[in-house]
Amino acid sequence: MEEKQVVSQIQEEDAFDWIGMLRKILKRWKFIFLVTFIFSVLGVTYAMLMKRTYQVKVVLAPELQNRSSGQLSQLASMLGGSMSMNSSPDALNITMFPEISSSTPFLCSLLEVPVTPFVPKRLEVEQGIKPDTTTVFLHLLGRDKKLSERKARKMAEADAKYLYDDSIIHPDDLTPRQDLAVKKLRSSVAVDVNNKTGVTTINVVLDDPMIVKQLADTVCQRLQDFVTEYRIKKATADYEYYVELADDARRKLVKAQAAYAARVDYDRSVILQSVNSERQRLESEVSLASQIYSQMSQQRELAKAKIQEDRPVYAVMQPASVPLRASNSRAKVCIVFFMVGFILSVVWVAFGEDFLKKTRKELEEEDEA
Repeated sequence: MEEKQVVSQIQEEDAFDWIGMLRKILKRWKFIFLVTFIFSVLGVTYAMLMKRTYQVKVVLAPELQNRSSGQLSQLASMLGGSMSMNSSPDALNITMFPEISSSTPFLCSLLEVPVTPFVPKRLEVEQGIKPDTTTVFLHLLGRDKKLSERKARKMAEADAKYLYDDSIIHPDDLTPRQDLAVKKLRSSVAVDVNNKTGVTTINVVLDDPMIVKQLADTVCQRLQDFVTEYRIKKATADYEYYVELADDARRKLVKAQAAYAARVDYDRSVILQSVNSERQRLESEVSLASQIYSQMSQQRELAKAKIQEDRPVYAVMQPASVPLRASNSRAKVCIVFFMVGFILSVVWVAFGEDFLKKTRKELEEEDEA
């Protein structure tokens, strides 16, 4: 009986006093309200000064072509697996989209893309303001916006002292401004590829809804063109080679036919054996040239079909569209600041003050000792 009383007493001592904690929090409601209010004001200020950004997502599904050997495919199926997309013999395939999109040459090619900024319909109708075409490079540096006369004059003076030429972009020799634009663009463009299904997701984030949509379309098209150009490069070279061979065989055939026709016309009334032998030789050359031309023509057509066969096909599952709302919501920022201020103040009242008092007391006792 005594043991049960001791156990219950220990449990009561170890139990957390939730009611006392709630009373303490309610007693300090003014402090909690003040801290929450300060954080809310900071959140509203930050939200008003925050630069609005817009996000566009494009989902791309390429056609999967199994170009691996049949034995490897059979072996994989026997083992209960399947050939992944990384098993493609191509040096460049869709799994390399993230690396391609973040490479400096690819990003430099995007800097020169002409884009049109967004102008609200109200300003376009009431004031007749038309959007001016600019480039991604100028937009990233903020040089496409209408500036005050004083600020424009200062920027012109700074440009006059600038020793670098930004009009020409060399990926291997970037100017400081071009390097800054490439870094901003690299942080704005993100590409993710599912190695099993090949579905590619392209995310582009910028501060203009029209430019971000145009840039997302350009990135999607450039990635397709990049891989397509590589895939059909070998087939195109083979096709051009067989075109040259077929043209050369045709010239030889025409030449042999002309020589044979001239010999037949010249030796029509001659029945000498030597003349007949020469005629037969020319006829054999015509036949051989005709066979070669026929074979080269077939090879040329096969190579032409190979170009179309190797050309990858992409299906745009979700095209780019102009975003209606910013991706970084001001309301969410205000709510986050409000919640952080409220939670920090409650935690400080509930635990922080007691911990601070306890720590000070221990330090004083140590000093006295």
